[in-house]
Amino acid sequence: MVSIERLIDEHAQISARSNALLRAVATESPTMLRTMIVALDTDLVAHLATEDLEVYPHLLARGDMAQREAAEIAMGDFDQLAAEWRAYVDEWTADEIESDRELFIEASKRVLSALSARVRIENEILYPLALSCGTITLREANARMVAG
Repeated sequence: MVSIERLIDEHAQISARSNALLRAVATESPTMLRTMIVALDTDLVAHLATEDLEVYPHLLARGDMAQREAAEIAMGDFDQLAAEWRAYVDEWTADEIESDRELFIEASKRVLSALSARVRIENEILYPLALSCGTITLREANARMVAG
């Protein structure tokens, strides 16, 4: 079982990488920007795998009707965001950034803003719902005790 503490810590790391990328889009080299995108993608892939295995399926199975509906709506919205993120990662190579920096900046602002909104919704609404119905624990130490 995963903890809300761990999930929020991972969100803090994702937000820090996202904010750093936003600050860098106009000034850093295309190679550095691509490196930052890949690092953020690595964090996101691992985090999403945790959510897909340990949060959302359990919330759908154990939550009450309102909790299940909230999870279903969020999962649908997040699937769309995941597709947009994947397209962004695939499209914005160092060469593509070099060839159209302005479009890259616009695309980055759009996708990173959506990512920030997702983090906020999960932290403020979905994780508390999962905590209240017992699908995640409060602290990481509790999660390790439950798993052990």
